[in-house]
Amino acid sequence: MTLSTPRILTVGTGAVGSYYTWRLQQSGLCTVTTVCRSTYEVVKANGIEIQTIAWGEGPHVFKPDHVVKTVPSETYDYIVVCLKVLPDVYSIPDIIAPAVEASPGACIVLIQNGIGIEDPIKERFPNNPIISAVSYIGATQVSAGVVYHSGMVQRLIIGLFEPIEGVDTTRYLQIFGDLCKKGGIEVTVSDSIQNNRWQKLVWNGSMNPICILSDLWTVSDVLADKDYKKMVETTMNEIAALAEALGYPMPPTLVENSMKTSLQLAAGYKASMVVDLEEGRPMETEVILFNPVRLAEERKLTHIIPTWYKLYQDLVKYFAERRK
Repeated sequence: MTLSTPRILTVGTGAVGSYYTWRLQQSGLCTVTTVCRSTYEVVKANGIEIQTIAWGEGPHVFKPDHVVKTVPSETYDYIVVCLKVLPDVYSIPDIIAPAVEASPGACIVLIQNGIGIEDPIKERFPNNPIISAVSYIGATQVSAGVVYHSGMVQRLIIGLFEPIEGVDTTRYLQIFGDLCKKGGIEVTVSDSIQNNRWQKLVWNGSMNPICILSDLWTVSDVLADKDYKKMVETTMNEIAALAEALGYPMPPTLVENSMKTSLQLAAGYKASMVVDLEEGRPMETEVILFNPVRLAEERKLTHIIPTWYKLYQDLVKYFAERRK
């Protein structure tokens, strides 16, 4: 590991990948390479404009040290994956393989949503440390080479997926955390990162299907309807109860705080799967819904999630009808 200036490769340089990689570069302690497919020419020529008030008025232009079209067979210390988890569309292990195979000691950082995202990576690359990261940030790619960051929140919760015998995995975690802090990212190191994943799922797992199935689409419209608001709260409580049953204790005020935060979102705010549905893009149904529901089925715990389980089944039917 090049402790003096770690080499970082970001795979998935959309809004979230662009923003966090920019801040890592701003630490002044690492070099960054970004994989840009459709935006390669724009980013190579002009960099990425980051529209944000979190660092003054700007303009803020992120110019990666290196821009590439595909994952290179080069040595890196950290391979940061910010791709959406879409196993029906592509294989993330296949995509990152050239860099991982050229970097036998590289740490793979997964800044992604959902449950069970680490398993395919661990299976393919058992000797590489994995940092699992939960992101809280309002960032969207408004056009090629332009990212909009709303508000001031740019939070990462990071933790090791599993220890690896003979590898100082905590050193990787410490160095990555230090790079984040130096770059101004609000970072928390967690010793129970799966717990944090389930905490985020409480919002994602309830709000996404209800926004879609209600045909109201926006969070504000869903919460303005008394019945749907009650359904959101019930579903959040069920997901939290499932997490508890699976061994992940949830904070007692989690649902209350999630509801408060939801009510404070800007009018017209849409959950991620709603945006993807509108844009005709694949949605992260596998890791936000299917994986956790499968766990409930395998452990005979579906009785804990009656409302959520029905929403899941209705959503499967809804997607089947749309495909027809």
